Amino acid sequence: MTKSELRALSKERNATLLPSERAEIDERIKEKFLSLPIEKGEKVFIYISFGDEIDTLGVAEELLLRGVSVYVPLCHGKGEMDAVRIGSLSELSAGMYGIPEPSHSGEKISPSSLSLIVVPGVAFGEDRSRLGRGAGYYDRFIEKAKNARTVALCREINLYKTVPCEAHDQCVDMIITERGIILPDEKE
Repeated sequence: MTKSELRALSKERNATLLPSERAEIDERIKEKFLSLPIEKGEKVFIYISFGDEIDTLGVAEELLLRGVSVYVPLCHGKGEMDAVRIGSLSELSAGMYGIPEPSHSGEKISPSSLSLIVVPGVAFGEDRSRLGRGAGYYDRFIEKAKNARTVALCREINLYKTVPCEAHDQCVDMIITERGIILPDEKE
């Protein structure tokens, strides 16, 4: 299956979920993510959900309440983005592509200074492979973030044995689904 075919299939699968089912699944994923040992003062980069992505607003809000330094993407042309710190979700407004972004140019941090990156994706493989939307923003960002752990949030309906990958595609360290956590060579 090609990348574009898998993107279309994943979109179809997401569309089969009722809003209540999606909310329940996303809440279970959120609970599993928030059970990870994330300490006050850690620097966490998290995407702000858009469209049919796993809802991350509640995750970001809880991290802020715990005293975690939360950074979100601020996209600029040519597939590049910055990590900008926010202190509240009220600092977000529609940005490039309509995706919520910081409405200010606050404190930026180098990707190499982050401790954890929450990575979006259209589909993921049990081998921790990732299929994004195709612009390469996260592949380039993760490449610069050698010290950070990467975690993906994924509904089981968008989890496959593997997804098509090319040399530049970045895998993640861990995938959290509503059923469990996938680590290298194991499923919890």
